[in-house]
Formats: sequence, structure tokens, C-alpha cells
Amino acid sequence: MNSRERTIAAFDHNEPDKVPIDLGGNVSGIHLKAYKKLLEYLEIEDKTIKTYDFVQQLAVPCEELLERFHIDTRYIRPLEGMVKIDDFEPEYVGKYVGVYDQFGVFWGNFAYKDLEEILYYDPVIHPLSDFKTAKEIENYDWPDGKDKIPFKGLRDYAKKLRESTQYALVTPTTGCIYEYTTFLFGFTKVLRYLRTKPELIIAAMKKLLKYWTDYNITFLNEVGEYLDVICINGDLGEQAGPIMNLKIYESIIKPIERKLSEKIHELADLKINYHSCGSVSLFIPHWAEIGYDACNPVQISAYDMEPCSLKKRFGNLITFWGGACNTQQTLPFGTLEQIRNEVRENLKCFKPGGGYIAANIHNITAEVPPQNIVTMFDALNEFRNY
Repeated sequence: MNSRERTIAAFDHNEPDKVPIDLGGNVSGIHLKAYKKLLEYLEIEDKTIKTYDFVQQLAVPCEELLERFHIDTRYIRPLEGMVKIDDFEPEYVGKYVGVYDQFGVFWGNFAYKDLEEILYYDPVIHPLSDFKTAKEIENYDWPDGKDKIPFKGLRDYAKKLRESTQYALVTPTTGCIYEYTTFLFGFTKVLRYLRTKPELIIAAMKKLLKYWTDYNITFLNEVGEYLDVICINGDLGEQAGPIMNLKIYESIIKPIERKLSEKIHELADLKINYHSCGSVSLFIPHWAEIGYDACNPVQISAYDMEPCSLKKRFGNLITFWGGACNTQQTLPFGTLEQIRNEVRENLKCFKPGGGYIAANIHNITAEVPPQNIVTMFDALNEFRNY
């Protein structure tokens, strides 16, 4: 099997020749600092090191590295996604340095820091935080999802990659509805409003649905025929469980997010990989019903996220994407033997019957030693065969 066939077989819950491996997405990437150390360790030269996610400071993995780790995916990236990053110039606003995104959220860190010291940027200025009515939200200056500028030249690139390679072609994040409200209002305010002023969150989610629907129509009209997988975000969990009552999710969030999923499936014949960190086992049946084909990053260190249990309960409902090695503990701080053993045991759980795509659990963080990264991917390749 080639990489594309292998990935689609996994999505279809058939056992491919080997488990597909992913690296390089917005939630399966590698921090710029870890990437540079990894290149030096492997003696690989990347003459044009670039970042593709300003907020998370993720590096674009060079082809030589992807081939070294036998990665089955390649990413088709618009010029902008959740956060515009092209030609970034640091902007100082009060005590922060960072950048405004197209929604008016300011992603920043403390201005007293040297830019080289900053590892990540967080949403620190929330443009809707003081809004009191749904009318204010409706009248806000929302961006235009029909703008074709981010996709300039992308069709030719995607067509060439489709015709000249056999990789599974994947998008970065092209949708984020509930989660983006936490950036627009502030995380704790959204959780409070879900109970006290749900009409404000619903109004914002409807506007976000409109934007991301237009964005995907524009994007998929350009390149949809060449893609295999599209990725959308929606963080709903924390370490100990869901961040809201499941009834709130079912009544407020699920109906709106379902509409984007249905529209994407209508626009193109491709799979949806839905990202949510944390303990999310309670959501999986709902995601399968909505039309999500895979869930990512499979945070095995969170409550009720043990790999064999997940596979037994939900393996027939959804494809698991991620789950290779505990990114919070084992990968950055474990021994090489611990990393290898954990990868082997996790693959034992996730492999049977297909329905699994291996990847690091969320992004490889800046402090992870290069030998640990190499050990994880070498172990994935050692134990991936069916």
C-alpha cells in the first residue's frame, strides 16, 4: 500500500499493511526550537526554516525529515488559517507583544521578554469580552470567509502534489467554532455565559459558522478534489473531564458544529479529523453522529483515556489520530526505553481492525530532546506493521 491507500484504509476501519504516521499538522507538529535541535541531531539541513503556526511557533518539517520518519501525510496550507501569520511584525500593545488575528483577537506574551525567549502566544485581548447583547455581536466587524487571497496558487500546488506523490493530503485547521468563542470572550467568561447568557455564545457561534462555512466553500472549491483529510478544532475537554455539562454541549454547541461538518462532507469526498484535547470519551459518540471521522490528539494521560479501553468502547465509531506517546511526561522526560515501550503498548491497543493513525499527542514541545523524538518515531516504524 502507498501512504494514501494506507490512510484511507485506516479511516475505513480496515487493517492496512502498516499504521499510517502523521507529523506536521497544527496539532501534530513540532515547536521551532525542538525542530532546530532535531535537525542538528540528525545532521539534516533545512535551508528555509519556516513557521506555519505563529501562536504555537510550529516549524514546517522539511521533506528530508518527513522521509526519515516515513511520514504518510503532507499538508496543503493556505496562507492563513485561524491566525494570519504571513509577514508577521511584532506589535506592542500595553504589556503585551504579539499579533492581532482576523477576528480581532490579540495573541500575545509579555512585552518585557525577548522575542527569542517566547515559546508560545496566548489570546490575551478578547474583543467581545465587554459585549452585552447579541445585537452587538451581530454588528461586530467579522472577517470575510469568501476572501480568495489565502488560497492564491494553492490549486496548482495541491494538484501537483496529488499527481506526483502518493501521500495522504491533509489540511491545517479550517474550522473552529465553539473553541474560538473562548478566544473572543475569554475562557472563563464563555463557561459562565453558557449557563447565564447562552444567547451571546450562540450569536457568536453562528457568526463563526458563517465565516468557516464560507472559508471552506472557498477553500474546497479550489483544492477539495485533491484532498483526503480536513482538520477542524473544538477543544471541549480538560485533564479531568469535559469542560461543560454534556447537556449544554448537546443543546447549544453540537447543533451548530454539526452544520459545518455536514457542509464539509457535502462539498468534498474527504474525511474530517476533529481536534479536542483532554478527557473527551463522553463526546466520542456525539462526534461520530455529527460526521467526524477521526478524533485527535487522543490525550492518553487524561481521565478515562486509556488506549485499550478507548479502542474497545469506540473503535467501531471513530478513527483515533494521535496517542503515540504521553507528550506531557514520557516524551519530554522519559528514558529512551520508556518511550519505546510506551509506543509499543499503545500501538497494541490501537492497531487491531484499523481505525488508527499514529502521531505525537498534540505538538512536540520546545524542551523535548531530539533523541526522544527520534526514539518515538523509530518505535512507531518498528511496531507499525500488521
